[in-house]
Amino acid sequence: MSPIANSAPNITTNDAVLSLSSPTISIVMAAYNEEHGISRALESILAQTFIDWELIVIDDASTDATADIIRRYAKEDRRIRIVCNESNLKLPTSLNKGIGLARADLIARADADDINLPERLSKQYEFLQLHQEVDVLGTGAYLVDGKGHRVNPFLQAQTHAEHKRLPFLKSHFFHSSVIIRRRFFDAVGLYDPLYVRGQDKELWLRGLSGGRRYANLPEPLIEYSTAGYWRSWRSIIDEELSLLRMAKKYKVKNGYSNVLLSFAHYVAMKMHIYKPRSLRSNGASRV
Repeated sequence: MSPIANSAPNITTNDAVLSLSSPTISIVMAAYNEEHGISRALESILAQTFIDWELIVIDDASTDATADIIRRYAKEDRRIRIVCNESNLKLPTSLNKGIGLARADLIARADADDINLPERLSKQYEFLQLHQEVDVLGTGAYLVDGKGHRVNPFLQAQTHAEHKRLPFLKSHFFHSSVIIRRRFFDAVGLYDPLYVRGQDKELWLRGLSGGRRYANLPEPLIEYSTAGYWRSWRSIIDEELSLLRMAKKYKVKNGYSNVLLSFAHYVAMKMHIYKPRSLRSNGASRV
């Protein structure tokens, strides 16, 4: 049976899943105190036109109702599994735990505060079937403000050649949009827990240095929350320290100057004297 849903009336989603020995895509999500948004995130995965998936949610010792909400969804759909950390392990370690539990060779990321559009998985799967050389595939995104309204569609670098030319401070992917082949992790390793902030950026830099190949689909297939653009001072400092480590590790030209520029950028946002171009412009553009 095709992993993409068809119109046959006598086949239910659970019947289709239970007939397969292992899923085609494993989705890994980590959640910490996301009781207000995680239901919408889970519903967006359940609404995927691609049905042959499993979802592994790592609850990182939430102190609110997050785990209870996930358990209710897991009880209704056996494709969803929840694993609860006894203590707060932070995002890199929680994601590594989820990847370790994943059964598929294609591992998708999803965030507890982002929305996946219905055709996200099916379009990425089809692309990866046609482009076996691509190790990591992301998508564009609709940026969403704090009130849940779409602001702008944003596209990332599409070809591997574009990824290789990206400046240090530019992002390669919307982290919650990627599908990663297992061979990528086998070749370059998992997320580095040293990078509590920017763990994805460090992984992409490591992958590039290891000869892995990247691509993004030229359309927005997730709704990406921009709430994280305005961060606490602690998170800003953690991010800049992570960038400093990356600049040193990967011998980035003018790396320290770039980190100072990044710090000034976040301080200006924190002081409400600057708003990112992505939240001011109209129409699709590149980050």
